[in-house]
Amino acid sequence: MIKYQIFGNRSDEVSQREKQHQQLARRAAAEGMVLLKNEGVLPLKADKIMLYGPGSRRTVKGGSGSGDVHERHSVSIEEGLLNAGFKFPSTLWMDRFEKKYQEDMSAWKEEVDSLIKGYTPFQTMQMFTVIVEHPAPYPACTPVMADELSDESDTAVYVLARQDGEGQDRRVEKGSYLLSDVETESLIKLAEHYRKLILVLNCGGVIDLSILDKVRIDAVIMYGQCGMEGGNALADILTGKVNPSGRLTDTWAKSYWDYPGANTFGYLNNNLESDAYDEGPMVGHRWFDHNKIAPRYPFGYGLSYTEFTIDEFHAEKDMVECTVTNKGTTAGKEVVQVYIEHHGKRDLAGFRKTGLLKPGESETLTVSIELENIAEYDENKKQFFNEKGIYEITVNGGKAGSFVLDEEITYDTGHYETSPQLSAKTLKILDKLSDYDKIDLVTGGGYAVRAYNNVMGAAGRTNTRMLKKGIPNIILADGPAGINVNPSMTIGKDGLPRYPEGLPENWKWGWLKRVERLMSLGKNGITVYHYMTAWPNETTLAQSWDTELLEEIGKAVGREMLETGISVWLAPGMNIHRNPLCGRNFEYYSEDPLISGKMAAAITRGVQSQGGVGVTVKHFCCNNQEDNRVYVSAEVSMKALQEIYLRGFRIAVRESHPWAVMTSYNKVNGTHVCNSELLCTEILRNDLGFKGLVMTDWNATNQCSHLQAINAGNDLIMPGDKNVRDALRKGLKDGSLNKNRLNESAGRVLELVFKSEVNKDFGR
Repeated sequence: MIKYQIFGNRSDEVSQREKQHQQLARRAAAEGMVLLKNEGVLPLKADKIMLYGPGSRRTVKGGSGSGDVHERHSVSIEEGLLNAGFKFPSTLWMDRFEKKYQEDMSAWKEEVDSLIKGYTPFQTMQMFTVIVEHPAPYPACTPVMADELSDESDTAVYVLARQDGEGQDRRVEKGSYLLSDVETESLIKLAEHYRKLILVLNCGGVIDLSILDKVRIDAVIMYGQCGMEGGNALADILTGKVNPSGRLTDTWAKSYWDYPGANTFGYLNNNLESDAYDEGPMVGHRWFDHNKIAPRYPFGYGLSYTEFTIDEFHAEKDMVECTVTNKGTTAGKEVVQVYIEHHGKRDLAGFRKTGLLKPGESETLTVSIELENIAEYDENKKQFFNEKGIYEITVNGGKAGSFVLDEEITYDTGHYETSPQLSAKTLKILDKLSDYDKIDLVTGGGYAVRAYNNVMGAAGRTNTRMLKKGIPNIILADGPAGINVNPSMTIGKDGLPRYPEGLPENWKWGWLKRVERLMSLGKNGITVYHYMTAWPNETTLAQSWDTELLEEIGKAVGREMLETGISVWLAPGMNIHRNPLCGRNFEYYSEDPLISGKMAAAITRGVQSQGGVGVTVKHFCCNNQEDNRVYVSAEVSMKALQEIYLRGFRIAVRESHPWAVMTSYNKVNGTHVCNSELLCTEILRNDLGFKGLVMTDWNATNQCSHLQAINAGNDLIMPGDKNVRDALRKGLKDGSLNKNRLNESAGRVLELVFKSEVNKDFGR
């Protein structure tokens, strides 16, 4: 009889780990906020202020869908300001908005319940899909009324909020990318009444700020989606307890129509089947530089409460050394951004963040440069190169030096071994398994029910059919803003998890109760608690420009995985912010591949340093649109693909060696990524040198071919079901399933299973 593993805390008391991670989350949130404007009104003294806007009380901590986290408590902006000693003369506006919020949520729940009325408790994924396709609406803003203004304060803070999620892109419409009429009218009214007006952007990414050209707004803070400690972190920024040091990782245009591909992105193309990447590699700041378009806020922009100088440069082709000095009166941090210019093309080549510098204090930093990370790609020769000539180096807009390449530098591609290096243990097991057993191994085991280790709310598991053969399974949990699992669960004597009374608040209604009937609470079960940390979203983390911070957060995530019994984290997400309308940009880092790759590598190193836990970098590749994401084809040149959309993955794979890579839903140049041997094997393995496991996104192969996914180079089809097994067995019989690939994939699954800390005692 199999003895099921039980992980988690047996007590509902706040653990020491939670307390430590709360502090780290608070620091990360503050480091990732960007001060966009300040007309001398910040920092504030904790005093009477008026608070308005949807995000004030109902602060958006992160995205929905896979990006959600069920933490113990999330600090709203209202709560954070109260904790800091601020007082509100009136809360009439927030109270009225709260009433509308509750009404709108009730109406949404009724709508979703009606849509899933015919589903059985076994159709959990189908019910989840309904929610993804019909996300909870963030309520429309209510206008500010005359009786909601106050004469007891001269300062108003307005928190503009947006809730994004997977499965749907944003729109160039009022209330989405554009401000709504109510938001505009409210800001006008507040500007007229209050001497100081501060706008806080509780958004996953870029929004239109043309309001700044029309209305006096004294300060603007890109708050982002700051996770569970965001409210406290904002108070730290507003009061000056923390000096803002975040810098933008995206270009904020004056108009949406200034972005590349603006007219043809997603729904604007009137053709959701195909999106032509006609801008080539000129994405983000490269586009604005190339076309000499002045943005509202450039890539890398951010203000501080103090002033820094950067001088004493020593620049070479592989490094820049400089000294940063705080010339102001307030302690703070600075980000050193190194750019290389050649033949009119400017690339971010490296970056580092200083420690906390007191007034008058200096720090000398060395920023490493890898020329391969700014190399161009020759489609004819199929190789990267740096052409000969003069290369100018600038640091934070100032010239730092130059170097000359006397001859062209080329870089080899396509030279890595694609066959897995399997351990003797794996080879011995493989030799004893039938081809049908191997098919079971490469077919995911569905959701975490009756698994060797059970974690309710986890995204999936490997197949438990092999338990009787002495092969355990592992649990995979969603991210990327933290470990996405139930905050508590009860394990019955039969090893099955049950939903206890401690369901996440936003799950306590009809759709999940249908599932709950299948897994009713056992009388004699063991209840464990999995309160995870909701970190800032990945865009906000990237805006810290601090890889050491992200590595520290990765270590914290790894500790939570070990505590919970999670083996593989389905994060980090690292797709490029090609267009600000992508509904999932909040899950990704930047428009720039160097930022994306370095941040993903840092958090990967952190997680995997804890031993026996790993990450899945995703979504490989070109998952830059959510509308019709499973069918849309990204029509992109190999030059753009290599220089922009694959470069971040190349950096992350080579610098951090992630356990797994997840292929994306979409097509690239007409072929689903999970069915593309070019992408999954020739590029990912042979070119980028990836040696780990490749898995599909959930149900991705339902839109194409289960069999071709294995033949192309995927190792694990998730979440897996009978249809997948049947398709692979049919291919085995008629010879269309590549048996060598099947054997290699089964071997990689075994390697992953036995690397897991969860399984170290299996069978003992």
